[in-house]
Amino acid sequence: MWANVGGAAGALALSLLTQRFDVRALVIGALLLAFATVTLFGFSPADLQQLSLLAALAGFFTNSAIVGLYAILAQSFPARVRAGGTGLVIGIGRGGAALGPIVAGLLFAGGQSLPLVALVMASGALLAAAALLLLGAPAADKSQLKTCAEA
Repeated sequence: MWANVGGAAGALALSLLTQRFDVRALVIGALLLAFATVTLFGFSPADLQQLSLLAALAGFFTNSAIVGLYAILAQSFPARVRAGGTGLVIGIGRGGAALGPIVAGLLFAGGQSLPLVALVMASGALLAAAALLLLGAPAADKSQLKTCAEA
């Protein structure tokens, strides 16, 4: 429950912060903090209050990063393929979301500890942050600018 509460708050916070800050920088920061909070969750003692707080923080940063990625996707694809490209990427992301619990279950069934499983699950956020850093900022969509100028 607390991960969902944190996720809703994270989506709202990121949307407000994008009014003042670059969405790409915010998403990279959220991804790095998602990595940290999910990893910390795995090392947390079995204290319900502390687990609830870490779950809320992990949800906050994870969901804010996902919401921000949608905005980055809209900037990244040319207008003529934006809907299809965005849908494809979201579909791949949903596939990863479905595989996450399966991988975690297999790791637990194989005798792995919670700290290791949390680290493995968190690594996706670290990889996404690295990918955003390596890809750089999206180029301006010149076809859309041309269309606006002609209108």
